Amino acid sequence: MTSWSLAQAQCREKYTDLVTISSEKENQHFVSGAGWIGLYRKDSSSPWKWSRRDEIANFTIWDTDAGDPTINENCAFKYPGKVTWNTHPCDTSHSFMCFNERLVLVKQQKTWEEALKHCRAMEAVDISKPATDYQNHRYDLVTLLTPDDHVYAREKAQEATTDEVWTGLRYLAGKWVWVGGEQMQYEGIQSCPAQSFCGILEKTGTTLFGMRDCKQRMNFLCYRKLQTSDEV
Repeated sequence: MTSWSLAQAQCREKYTDLVTISSEKENQHFVSGAGWIGLYRKDSSSPWKWSRRDEIANFTIWDTDAGDPTINENCAFKYPGKVTWNTHPCDTSHSFMCFNERLVLVKQQKTWEEALKHCRAMEAVDISKPATDYQNHRYDLVTLLTPDDHVYAREKAQEATTDEVWTGLRYLAGKWVWVGGEQMQYEGIQSCPAQSFCGILEKTGTTLFGMRDCKQRMNFLCYRKLQTSDEV
């Protein structure tokens, strides 16, 4: 158990950083977890930010019944078994939750379906069973939920051997969906004809996503889904 700043230092030394939680679905992975998370602010008049690259928090889920966030308590933590988050003075001692880098660029040229299978075969949740068993995969084609996710993914894509990379975006039943099941947060993405189309990220483009025939071949981005085992 330690202060928020020392927890941050230990996470950055041994892992990547204190954990970032970008959506309600991600938060469900941490219901059983406890301790400091990567959310902080400089003072009561400043915005809440995530430790990872100082990105402003677009998703928060405070324990309002406890009156949080509380004035002059500028670091966030959570109790085990609770969905909501609380605040404490940053020099309070808590356990903490770290995360390891989750984004992996695969420099192989595959169709979207082949890329999906590749990501899902990378690591099993239950190692006694194949990763390809239903819901037994730790990795999936990448989901990009925040503007910061886009920036980082595009930075990662600069190392690709193709000009575009596959993402986990797929056009199904008349709408765009994330293959990992996360909520679609973007409006105005161009709808497309009935034929098979999948979402790509361009290395040098400025648009959020592009559309390509799912049978095209290119590099792709996989990401490791968050797990509660990252608690320290």
